[in-house]
Amino acid sequence: MDLAEIRKKARSRKEQPPGDPSPPLRRDVRSAPSIQGAPEKSTADIPLEHIPKPLDRPAAMDPLEALFRFRPEMELATEESYLQGLTGRDSQEEDLRQWLTFTLGSEEYALDIGQIREIIKPREITDLPRVPDFILGIISLRGVIIPVFDLKRRLKLGTAEITSASRIIVCQYGEKSAGLVVDSLNQVVRLPAQGIEPPPAVLSGLDRDMVEGVGRDQGRMMILLDLANVLNAELI
Repeated sequence: MDLAEIRKKARSRKEQPPGDPSPPLRRDVRSAPSIQGAPEKSTADIPLEHIPKPLDRPAAMDPLEALFRFRPEMELATEESYLQGLTGRDSQEEDLRQWLTFTLGSEEYALDIGQIREIIKPREITDLPRVPDFILGIISLRGVIIPVFDLKRRLKLGTAEITSASRIIVCQYGEKSAGLVVDSLNQVVRLPAQGIEPPPAVLSGLDRDMVEGVGRDQGRMMILLDLANVLNAELI
């Protein structure tokens, strides 16, 4: 732009009457031509169903109200569940008794595992004079003298034959202890106390005194021995 043009613009501004300023040019966005030359539509011309709606957001809940609204399913505590919570054990699990099963001849017997100290292989037995025939003698177990019973003869089932499968079950009931010779060991089973059946009615006398009950596990039947009477040598 040269000096003449600058002067011409200054003169035209002076000649414009006061109080009648030309309004500034503004471009109407709504009527601005599009690229194709057609005016764009304003939001007023768009149908309401075509206008995107704002996302529905859940109303904020007061934390205290949310706490009181939280109601998980609860059951009243029973004495059983209360004791289970204190001990961390199920009452039914406490009623289970563990039994060590073994064979005598063709029958399966069992002893309460809580009354068993240890299990050893047969070893040399020292004879004793004038004792019942079911007492084979004594052994020294770490300096402790233990009498050894032939459990077969004790139950009037015959005489034990010592083999490689034979074992001596060292038991203790109160102050009495003894080793019981059995034909072979089987396994440890867990039986519910309320599931133990009483001795059969056909047993009587000494045979009934030796039996605490009858247990069943996976279709097997085993005779549960009463250790207190088994160790009582006066019961003959």
